[in-house]
Amino acid sequence: MRGFTLIELLVVVAIIGTLAAIGTIAYNGYVGGAKKSAAQNSMQQIALQEQEYQSIYGDYFVQSGCTPDQTFTDAINTDLFETNANEPVVAAEGYRFCVDTHTTGFVVKGCMWTGTACKTGETVLTLNTKGANNF
Repeated sequence: MRGFTLIELLVVVAIIGTLAAIGTIAYNGYVGGAKKSAAQNSMQQIALQEQEYQSIYGDYFVQSGCTPDQTFTDAINTDLFETNANEPVVAAEGYRFCVDTHTTGFVVKGCMWTGTACKTGETVLTLNTKGANNF
């Protein structure tokens, strides 16, 4: 019985490294997809709460001229959902939201957040009063 040679060992290590690289890429894709789905669900929650808000107050909760960021997301939680900042309803990891005016009444906007701004090159997700969206 002969032992492994250095070449055989390097081949095994190369195969394991290749499989690990492929697995990491696939995993990152699944995580990104899950975060986007969570953001879409949050946007639908906001749209449903907008309908409730409109039935109570006679108008929609809007943040005119908004660009999604942490301040607008916090205002949605505290003012639209009437919760405190420690227990947010809308909290999709990696995304921020706002509600802007729209010809249909309102449009919910969401974007992937980099920590200081919306991620460059990413599409801002939208969902309006009528349910039209770009996701």
